Amino acid sequence: MFERITKNRIWPALWRCFNVCLIYLGLPLLAWGTNDLHGFLSNPVRMGFCVVVIASALFSMWLVYITPPHPVEEHRFDLNRWHLYMFESIFVLSAFGDRRGILAWTENLALRWVGLGIYLIGTGIWIWTNLTWINHLRREAERAVENPVLLYEGPFHWIRHPTLLILAIHCLGFALMFRSWVGLFLLIPLIIGILNRINIMEKIFAEKYKKVWPLRRHASKKIIPYLY
Repeated sequence: MFERITKNRIWPALWRCFNVCLIYLGLPLLAWGTNDLHGFLSNPVRMGFCVVVIASALFSMWLVYITPPHPVEEHRFDLNRWHLYMFESIFVLSAFGDRRGILAWTENLALRWVGLGIYLIGTGIWIWTNLTWINHLRREAERAVENPVLLYEGPFHWIRHPTLLILAIHCLGFALMFRSWVGLFLLIPLIIGILNRINIMEKIFAEKYKKVWPLRRHASKKIIPYLY
């Protein structure tokens, strides 16, 4: 009985929900200052961002719960993955500067809404990407491909690395929502890191999937549909 409870999918699902809220919402709130939560929520765009993050956390929890068992790649920090953690710096510094007016442009509510719209686009691609992968796993079972990069469905039909595109879109949207010059500046090394990571991954995939990779590479783009 105890073993059944501990192995229930609800626990990793709750953990994912907690992580999403902590990283995407907790870090900006801490950088803003917990003594001024009213000020953070007084802006309609920041309030909208909170709603989007909470909704994303709940949706992510559901995704984890319905995902069938499959081998999960262990993520380790290395010099080729540092860009995956840079978005935390963009979130923290942008929120910190917004409240204090440090390296932030003058108030422009319309531009904040544009930032939220861009962030929502990234969230939409994120939902599409995850549902595509999970539906593939549930439909194909033991015949499922080893890596989503090999899929020809959903966003993978056009690009091979949608998760990295989502990372860049979210950071751009956040920087605009929080009127941050620092956030925009940090997008440069972030994008350089993303492109470097893609090139490394492409070499690994070319070696690992020798039979199917040439066709996969010619049938889609790396990160921008029809362009790159």
